[in-house]
Amino acid sequence: MLKHIYLVRHAESEENATGIRGDMDSPLTNKGEEQADFVAERFKNVPIEVVLSSHYKRAEQTGEKIAKKSGVPMEVLEGIHEIVTPDSIQGKHKDDPDVKSALAKFENSWKQGSAVDSGEHFQESLDRARELVEIIKKRPEQHIVIASHGFFLKLFTAHLLIGDYLTPDIYLNKIASAMRMSNTGITYFTMNEKGKWQLYAWSDFAHLGVAL
Repeated sequence: MLKHIYLVRHAESEENATGIRGDMDSPLTNKGEEQADFVAERFKNVPIEVVLSSHYKRAEQTGEKIAKKSGVPMEVLEGIHEIVTPDSIQGKHKDDPDVKSALAKFENSWKQGSAVDSGEHFQESLDRARELVEIIKKRPEQHIVIASHGFFLKLFTAHLLIGDYLTPDIYLNKIASAMRMSNTGITYFTMNEKGKWQLYAWSDFAHLGVAL
């Protein structure tokens, strides 16, 4: 039977607003809380059955609002979190020269398949995306919301669309740099009984009522 999968990037977090590299505990801002309320209201009349959320606080807070408004359960999945970057950049501003240097080294190691410090590499990120596909296939629900993060959701989408042709260079230079995913943007896929995925909408943020 046809499954309907809604990917939702978390609402604005303190990390988004301040530019200070945070961690899994970075919460939503007041604006983010409002954005999450808007997207939750949008799902109120969609027949969703469950919300699956990253264990990062900003995604959980977003997912909780959607689940509560629709009266459905929420489950936390540890494998759908944001990309794991080096600990050395945490607590520093994204424009800090040391952060830019560390991220450049991390990007190179991510592409080459080796971790820098505590960061992950491409294959580890891709394995998490593949695992999510299998989780969705095995779920009994037909209408599923997934509350996660921009980088991971773009990688997941690229995996669904490109499959074995996806490489680190294609992802970083073509996907990540060109496909904007707004806070609380909704991406909508269907999956049929043969496991074929089709994309119908990308990062739809009409519920925010603004042009970003």
